[in-house]
Amino acid sequence: MTSLIKSLSLKNFKGFSQEVRIELRPITLLFGANSTGKSSVLHALLYIREILERKNANADRTLNGGDSIDLGGFLNVLHGRAGPAEAMPDRTIEIEVEMVLGDAYIPELVPDAFEDWQTNDGEVWSFYEALQTIRRKVSTVSVRLIIGWNSLREEPVVVGYEIGTNGDWCVKLEASSDGRDTRMRINRENSIFMVESSDNDALLAELDDWISPRDLGDTGAMGLHVTPTNLHSDAEDPPRKISVLSEIFLAIQEAGIERPGDGLRSWLNGFHGALPRLDQMLFIPAPEAKGVANVYISREFTAFLSWLTIGPALLLREQLRKLRYIGPLRRIPPRGFDVSLTKSDAAWSDGMAGWEALLSGPQSLVDSCSEWMNGQDKLNTGYAIARKRVQEFELNGSDIKPNGRVHSRLALVDSTGLAHQPQDVGVGISQVLPVVVASQDGNASLVCIEQPELHIHPSVQVGLGDLFIDGAQEKRLSFLIETHSEHLVMRLQRRIRETSAGDLPPEHAPLSAAEVNIVYLDRNDSGTVSAIEVGLDANGKFTDRWPRGFFPERMREALPKEIRERLVAADGKST
Repeated sequence: MTSLIKSLSLKNFKGFSQEVRIELRPITLLFGANSTGKSSVLHALLYIREILERKNANADRTLNGGDSIDLGGFLNVLHGRAGPAEAMPDRTIEIEVEMVLGDAYIPELVPDAFEDWQTNDGEVWSFYEALQTIRRKVSTVSVRLIIGWNSLREEPVVVGYEIGTNGDWCVKLEASSDGRDTRMRINRENSIFMVESSDNDALLAELDDWISPRDLGDTGAMGLHVTPTNLHSDAEDPPRKISVLSEIFLAIQEAGIERPGDGLRSWLNGFHGALPRLDQMLFIPAPEAKGVANVYISREFTAFLSWLTIGPALLLREQLRKLRYIGPLRRIPPRGFDVSLTKSDAAWSDGMAGWEALLSGPQSLVDSCSEWMNGQDKLNTGYAIARKRVQEFELNGSDIKPNGRVHSRLALVDSTGLAHQPQDVGVGISQVLPVVVASQDGNASLVCIEQPELHIHPSVQVGLGDLFIDGAQEKRLSFLIETHSEHLVMRLQRRIRETSAGDLPPEHAPLSAAEVNIVYLDRNDSGTVSAIEVGLDANGKFTDRWPRGFFPERMREALPKEIRERLVAADGKST
């Protein structure tokens, strides 16, 4: 299933002091020298899931990382690893994930649909349609978490929670460092609230005693967002953009919703920090809601604001639940291993979930993985995969009885037909097989892999390019890959060139340059890490200069000594 995640932004997380944005495409490759933050990009996704899933901002172990990752808690992942005494309130981690909705929907939190309500009141339905129009305008949504340190309780707290829509902030929740005082702001000038109208947006003045203009954005005063008109012209005012949010707030005021107070504080009951509860709607009191129409309007607004505030986090949490993380070191299964009775997302981190998927999954998965492992035009490792059903028997006396249940067993079969256990073949086979399974099993969304090329021959590394293309095109997966493999890049470049030229072999899936993002993480002399996109054109050639050269080591080693010495003298590096 296709991942909705479009980008990931990090600030003050591990090695990232300044904000860095990584755009995710069907195949995203992270390159860079050691300790520049490639793995940190993947770890940030696991960390944000911990916060949304378990409210655990002080995570060491994670749901996806298992024993493969130990984040060490907030003070360890905070840039600079400040101790409690140095962790001032302004030292915060910021992580933002942006999603493209496409055909997906932001989850609702109400148990029943509004259309099922029994009312014919035109005012109610007009209010409902206005909110539905806003919903339909949302094409992208983002969730930003800001985590700070509470020095009194000696624990981290979510001090900022921001929802963005269509590239601009929409709702902000901000809390004090102790998490006790939370306030909300809504950006009335976000594009989802703007409509064409020839009328002045003067309704905010009528709300002046009920809601502060400061809580409806950064305008500071009423009317600053309105496009100025020519006061000396007798011509009819052309249509312009005004915010429909003022009209909505006037309607809920008249319906009897309680005055929200400064910072909309009366609507934020039950909050600890800025992170809302994801299992229930906001509580918006409406003590003066008299009559059926006012009750409907109050309830629908509560559902709408809950959808806008909490729904994006629910959507992101669901996307992160479908994420698979494969760590840099995969286990070799023990002899006679079986499927774990207790399923765990962390089982992918050491590769064991891949082996278990072959034991318990459909035969079609075994067949496709076997073809990728053994096919001459694929990875061509020399080993196919066979799954057999086995039964133990008791041989006591003349009465032979079955012992226990039937089990599945896997074998790696070489070209002579000889079956092997994973311990009896090269370690590279055990490292690459979970990568193959994760790329062929379409029950995920985003597949994060560290060093898929570990311990495998360059010819197999090249085949990984085709494996990821197939997973992206045929299984609708997205890949975020930390790698050092130039062979993987070269295969992607070749397939882009062949697709563009019409020379692609029919057994391979097409690939365009727009479906690949190559990101180089570079650390400057002051220690600041930046993310540099290295573009590709339709011929698979780099459109941008590769930072510090594109894998220059191979070229240096192959050059004659006199040329190499001239290059060394030019850049000041030793041979």
